[in-house]
Amino acid sequence: MKDDARSDPELLAATAGGDGSAFGVLVRRHIRAAVLLAAQLIGDADEAEDVAQDAFAVVYREAAAFDPSRPFGPWLFGIVRRLASNRRARAARRGRLLRLWGPRPDLDVARRADEAIVARLDAEIASRAFLELPAMQRACFELIAVRGLSASDVAAMHGIAESTVRQHVFRARAALRAALGESERYD
Repeated sequence: MKDDARSDPELLAATAGGDGSAFGVLVRRHIRAAVLLAAQLIGDADEAEDVAQDAFAVVYREAAAFDPSRPFGPWLFGIVRRLASNRRARAARRGRLLRLWGPRPDLDVARRADEAIVARLDAEIASRAFLELPAMQRACFELIAVRGLSASDVAAMHGIAESTVRQHVFRARAALRAALGESERYD
């Protein structure tokens, strides 16, 4: 059977049996969505790639424990969410410790440079109206309208129903149209 034709559970079973090429197919199939979710949760592209890599390491290590009757996407995205949450908590702890130990000029310069880069990127990627959207509307709209993911992928990534994803996208579009002064259109 051709690797690309196998289902995710079949690829995981093959991975558990030592088939590295099956794992490669699985990674190629889901890496983009995993990185996009991690980027939304963390806010940093490099960190997001690290989280996705760590998530696939967990998938590889736990492939034999995967329940093939369950869908793979929610399992993977749950791992991504957990790892991103752990990374944010670790960064917050480090930030508190740095504040307790006092400012270090070399870190302040680097932080200001990073903040300037992020500000420029934010200005290029999103308009003011986009930034004023509620977080979940913004996340769903970005993943579907900007990144081109399907509603089912976004639903699995965020652990919500597809209908909820579509509702967030609809409301985001309506709010953006209103902010831009466009009359409501139903295409």
